[in-house]
Amino acid sequence: MEKDMEKDMTERVRKAQDKALEHLDYILETIPTPDFVEIVGHVGGDVVTYRVYNDGSVYEK
Repeated sequence: MEKDMEKDMTERVRKAQDKALEHLDYILETIPTPDFVEIVGHVGGDVVTYRVYNDGSVYEK
């Protein structure tokens, strides 16, 4: 049971990173939470933070 939850979290983080990389050059930090995955990354010369929610929506913080 615990392995399934860990696998689900890993898959959720991977999908969120893939979605964020559509906007980012590279990822600096990933912070999973129950409702969203927060991803800090680099684009151009800026550091930006995106929140990828469980429904697939992406918002810049």
